[in-house]
Amino acid sequence: MRDDAALFDVDSVRRLETAARAVLGERVLMERAGQAAWRVLLDRWPAARCITVVAGPGGNGGDGYVLARLARQSGREVVIVPWREGALASDAAEQARAAYADIAGGACMPADPWAGADVVVDALFGIGFRGTVDGAAARLIKCINEGSAPVLSLDVPSGVGGSDDGPAVRAAVTLEFLLPKAALRTGRALDLTGDLELASLDVGATPDAGTAVARHLGPGVLPEWLPPRARDTHKGTFGRVLCIGGDTGMGGAILLTAEAALRAGAGLVHVHSRAAHRDALLARLPEAMPLPDDAIPDYRAAGVIAIGPGLGTGDWGRALFAAARSAGRPLVVDADALTLLADGLGGLPPDTVLTPHPGEAARLLGCANTDIQADRLGSAAALVERFGCVAVLKGAGTIVVGPGQLPVIIRAGNPGMATGGMGDVLTGVIAALRAQGLAAFDAACCGALLHASAGDLAARGGMRGLLPSDLMPCIRSVANPR
Repeated sequence: MRDDAALFDVDSVRRLETAARAVLGERVLMERAGQAAWRVLLDRWPAARCITVVAGPGGNGGDGYVLARLARQSGREVVIVPWREGALASDAAEQARAAYADIAGGACMPADPWAGADVVVDALFGIGFRGTVDGAAARLIKCINEGSAPVLSLDVPSGVGGSDDGPAVRAAVTLEFLLPKAALRTGRALDLTGDLELASLDVGATPDAGTAVARHLGPGVLPEWLPPRARDTHKGTFGRVLCIGGDTGMGGAILLTAEAALRAGAGLVHVHSRAAHRDALLARLPEAMPLPDDAIPDYRAAGVIAIGPGLGTGDWGRALFAAARSAGRPLVVDADALTLLADGLGGLPPDTVLTPHPGEAARLLGCANTDIQADRLGSAAALVERFGCVAVLKGAGTIVVGPGQLPVIIRAGNPGMATGGMGDVLTGVIAALRAQGLAAFDAACCGALLHASAGDLAARGGMRGLLPSDLMPCIRSVANPR
């Protein structure tokens, strides 16, 4: 997929499918889908001789029967595992099953349909599935996931789209039909889809497809925000960031924020923390400038304020957060400052950037963490509606949203970044980009993508044990695209 691609929701896919059916007919669409799936299977697993197809009751199952017929015609051994006996949901699906039966004859399903399978095709449920997977479907999904054969899912891994913690197929490859889907690129789905491929089924352009609900951005777009620097610039050109946080015993958090801001190109970085952390700050990062005491600092010289990492929720942190909110400077709000915000501590300037993880987002919206993960795009939009500013919903498939902006899903990042302090680094990166002149939404998009891409570069040496400080040289590298 391109590094800047449109993403769609299920309603858009359904509208396009309905329009294409009216022109081409459902049988033609199903045939094209099955053929596309068969081509992907051959390309990914050319040596596969035994193929097990799990066929559901609807159009997804019909696509699976088309693939099964083509596999039998090529001389492969095919085993069909139906979800249940009885008529399928559409005439086209019934025709696809009959066409397969004509080729297969009276072949019976073996006692163990999973034994010896080289590939399992998941054609159980498509985009129309809603609710909870249980009963026979849950048992089928359990068998698929416990088997040793790789799985090709058709359109979506079965179970994705149901309850967020319900059974779902874990695919090696997912072949999407018609349009790329936003829901497959964030949250739990990222752990289930495997490699994503797209078959447009040659339906042509149609106004019935609807409009994109998000953009998918990869590292290739970073040069748009990070052009080469002019020769006659100076430190004042690239802005001044004030990092506020690091209550007693939590000085490391704000130090990570400050170093990330410098590595992402801020011209000047000041740090306001507890006096006890000043020596450690200067020893680790002499380029950062600590403010002289524990009092509320003068914010007038700050271009951008990054507040929250290690701030604490006591009187010291509350006073600093209140002063920052009224300072008339752009804010990047993270960590403990988000907790204070959830406690109802006042409004925010409209060009503020919030950077919550799912737990923090749940507190801000007064709901459960599972509610956030079940609808990450909707939850991100709810943050914008409630606070009127830009929000970065962190996690697998980080989402950036802002007033009047098409949401962005970041196509970078890895599980090694799931460790304390990574968010503090992101806060510094976004603040640095704001200080260098990017608008709040652009700074959030660029910052989230730069941060995730630096994490991927740092993880080349292994994800387990990856530290936030490991990202610092990588941030510098990624922030200077060639």
